[in-house]
Parts: sequence; structure tokens; C-alpha cells
Amino acid sequence: MEAASDGLQTDPLLLALDDLKAERERVDAAVRLLLAYGREFHGSRPYGLEELGRRAGYSPSGVRTAYGETEIRQVAAQIGREANRPCKDTSRGRR
Repeated sequence: MEAASDGLQTDPLLLALDDLKAERERVDAAVRLLLAYGREFHGSRPYGLEELGRRAGYSPSGVRTAYGETEIRQVAAQIGREANRPCKDTSRGRR
């Protein structure tokens, strides 16, 4: 990286960190969409909080708060149907 940074205005280390941060944000958003799908749209019975949490690296209660109305609407638009159950409370701030 030091050799790559010679003569550049932007530090390659900082660029790499920016890129990884952006990728992590994309991955986090994808996980939230999958959690919303698993809890709100999957079949006649949602995936359990414990199993989803274990697979996604969340606690069961963390799954419950990981996604909100925005993610539910995004999944509905992507799959072309509404959630299986009433939308959850969005008072926790994610919109």
C-alpha cells in the first residue's frame, strides 16, 4: 500500500477502509431484508427468532429489531406480495 500511495492525493488504506465499510453496509442491508423475509413472508409459518439469530449473528431479540417497515416494504416490492401478517410496530426508529 505504501508504494501505491506514492504520488496519490488519497491514502489507499483509507480508500480500502471506505470500500469495506460500504460493503459491510450493503451486507447488513441484505441481512435485514432476509430477516424480514424469513419473519414476515416465509410460507405459512415464519422462521424462528433463535434460528435466524444464530445464522445471522444476532440474538433472538436482535432479529426482532434488525428490520423495520422499510425492509418489509422492500421485500414486498421485490417478491410482489404483502407480508403474511400485520406489519410490525415501527416506533423503534428504522424507517
